[in-house]
Amino acid sequence: MNNEDSLSFTCGLIVGPGTIVVPALYNSLPGEHMSRVAFCFDGNWVYNDVDNDIVGAICFRRSDNSLWMLGRNGNIRHVKSGPADFTLANIRGKFENHRIETGRLGELLCIREIDNELYICGQSSQVYRHSNGAWENISPSGARIASPTLESLDGLSHNNVYAVGDSGHILHYDGARWSTLDSPTHRPLSCVRCKGEDEVYACGNDGLLLVGNRNEWRVVDTGRTMNFWDMVLYDGCLYISHADGLVRFDGYDFLDIDMGIAPPPHAHKLDARDGFLYSFGVDDIVKFDGSQWQRVICPHNT
Repeated sequence: MNNEDSLSFTCGLIVGPGTIVVPALYNSLPGEHMSRVAFCFDGNWVYNDVDNDIVGAICFRRSDNSLWMLGRNGNIRHVKSGPADFTLANIRGKFENHRIETGRLGELLCIREIDNELYICGQSSQVYRHSNGAWENISPSGARIASPTLESLDGLSHNNVYAVGDSGHILHYDGARWSTLDSPTHRPLSCVRCKGEDEVYACGNDGLLLVGNRNEWRVVDTGRTMNFWDMVLYDGCLYISHADGLVRFDGYDFLDIDMGIAPPPHAHKLDARDGFLYSFGVDDIVKFDGSQWQRVICPHNT
C-alpha cells in the first residue's frame, strides 16, 4: 500500500452484529512497539492507541461485556461496559491498563475466555489465569526459559483446557495440573479449538490437522501443504486459515473457499459470532453472512 498511514492487522474479533475490534500496526513504523486498535461500530471507525506494546491477541468476555487486549510484552488494556451495550458511548474513557511481569520468559501470544475466566499462554510455556480480579501464574511445573512456546489454548471448562505449540507440543489442564500428551507430530502447532469435550482440533505447519482429546490424537489427511494459522467453528464446519485464504472442513471433505473477491484476500486470524464469519488478514478484512463474502475496508487503508 502507498498510504503512509496504512495498517497491518495483527488479529481481530467480533463483539456483536456490526461491531468488530481490529488491533494493527502502522506499516510506516515497523520498528515501533505500539498498536493502533481499530473499533468499527456499524460502519463508524474509531481508534484507541496502545503506546507501550504490540497487541497480538484479544478476547471478549460476555458475562461483563469486557474486551481484553494482550500486548506481547505483558501489557494488557481492558475495557468493559458491564450490563450496558458495548458501544462507543459506554466505553469511552473507561480503558484500564494491567501488566503481567514475564521477566526473561518471552512474549505472550494468546488470550482466551474459558468458562468465564481468562487464560493467557506464550513463550517458555507460560500460562496465566485471571481469577478473582488478579492474574495467577499456572504454568506447567518445570516451565523455564526456552521451554516450548505455547501458541494457542482453548477449552470448554476450567478443568478441561488444551494448549499447543512448538514441535507438536500438546498439553492438557485438569483444573489442578498440566499433563504433556502424546502427540503424533513434531511439526509446530499454531491453534487449538474445542468443538466438544472429546472432539478437539489442532492445526499447524504443512497442512497439518489433528483431531483428538486427552486420551488420543490422530492426523487428518487434509491434502494441503500450506501452513495453517488459525481455526474457527462456523455453521457446523471448521474453517482453517492460511496465508492465501481459507479451507472448510465439514467432518468429511476439505474445500478451498472461493470468496468471489478480486484480488483474493489473504487470511490470518478468524472469528465467528452472531451468524457472521470474519477473516482478518494482514492487509484484508472480509466477512461472510452465510451466503456472500464481502470486503470490509478500514479507512486507514483506502
